[in-house]
Amino acid sequence: MSSLIMRADDLGFSEGVNYGIAKAVFDGVITSVGLMTNMDAIEHGYQLIKDADIALGQHTNICVGKPICDPQDIPSLVGADGMFCSSREIRSRTVDTVVIEEAEREIEAQLKRFIDITGRVPDYFEAHAVSSKNFFKALKNVSERHHLFYENAVMDKEWEEEHQMYGLMGRPDEHNLYDPLALLNDNLDFILSHESTIVIFHPGYLDQYILDHSSYTVIRPMETAFLCGEDIKRFIEDNHLTLKKLKREV
Repeated sequence: MSSLIMRADDLGFSEGVNYGIAKAVFDGVITSVGLMTNMDAIEHGYQLIKDADIALGQHTNICVGKPICDPQDIPSLVGADGMFCSSREIRSRTVDTVVIEEAEREIEAQLKRFIDITGRVPDYFEAHAVSSKNFFKALKNVSERHHLFYENAVMDKEWEEEHQMYGLMGRPDEHNLYDPLALLNDNLDFILSHESTIVIFHPGYLDQYILDHSSYTVIRPMETAFLCGEDIKRFIEDNHLTLKKLKREV
């Protein structure tokens, strides 16, 4: 029987995002949640979902907010103001300027905060927004050092082949929306032909911080409603799918 791993990214991004993720966990079908531990709203977010029966991952972030490390120790990751460079700026670069050793310092600091907040190590370990081979290498190095489950679905086809877990994520149109049910139906043959498919969502509600700092705006409440609605529950039931958490198989 095929399974869906329903992953929600960005816990801690803002209080509005936190409330939407909590809604999608308790009233919806989310099985795995990624924490952005450098963000000011992370303690608020964790308190909302800490009693849920879900996998918790580190949604490692180097492109929004303030780093945990001293900015002087990670100059390749920050701007003159000491804040992380935006994902848009990083993607615009023709050369990967992320210094692996500096990224590892920040990743380690975010991991320490994850453990301090939750009292446990992450079930999985992955990246927020930035497609940088140097960043991915740093994530993999830290995960190996601490014997953690590094996950890179969607961004790395070799990882998907190795772990037999495949990823789907909606791509916003010019209105910053997409049809999540159509995404699943269009990929149904793919889902049914693989043991596990990770489907990545960004549920949340809008607040001023998100409007100011994220290109994902109206897509968030739309996904929240979908994840709590009858369409996704009927899709799972009609296609005899199971829901699974994102963690290393033992």
